Amino acid sequence: MLKVTIDDLRRLLESSLPDPVLVLTGGRMEVEPAGAETAGASDVITRADLRARLDGEQAIDHELELIAATLTTAVVQRGG
Repeated sequence: MLKVTIDDLRRLLESSLPDPVLVLTGGRMEVEPAGAETAGASDVITRADLRARLDGEQAIDHELELIAATLTTAVVQRGG
């Protein structure tokens, strides 16, 4: 089963890309710049949205695990 992982979320937070977005493409998670419009890619979460969910808190593993689980559920429910 496809999962959003803590590592995926950390890659998004640490990306040097402008306005990075975690996307599902080709059965795996990738970080792309916003608006990349990769064929078949589906947005999972933007860095801005992830930071908002963290509510200014440091990205600790427990918090990232909860967010990753929520995102995994959302991806599965929409057929990712």
